[in-house]
Amino acid sequence: MIYADLKTLTKALLSSDFPLPEDDASIKALLNMAYNYLVDKCQVLNLHTEDKSENIQRLGRGTFMLRRPEVPKGDNDELDIDEELCPAVACLIASYISDKRIAVHQARADEIIRGYNAKVDELIESSKEITGEEI
Repeated sequence: MIYADLKTLTKALLSSDFPLPEDDASIKALLNMAYNYLVDKCQVLNLHTEDKSENIQRLGRGTFMLRRPEVPKGDNDELDIDEELCPAVACLIASYISDKRIAVHQARADEIIRGYNAKVDELIESSKEITGEEI
């Protein structure tokens, strides 16, 4: 998903509530908060690295670390997370802004994260069975 699509989705989630801020700096600050939450709660596969020179947020499984996702510079930049997690980020941003549906947006984000984590755990277990090593 590109950054412009994330903003569109977040605006839609916030319809009949507080609006998404107009200034891009505020949206990117909220995106950064959502990324922090996501990386703390999730084994985001495309953020796994063994390179200690990366901007590391936390330790992952095995020898892997999870790097911090890059905040997009422009509207056409791809988000630096797995596509499946983009709606969770939109829900998290909506939960930070919402007046009426904070819990709904947070619960939806957590549900998406739980589903993603279950798939990652299944992938890791399958890989372990096939190769004998954890990815």
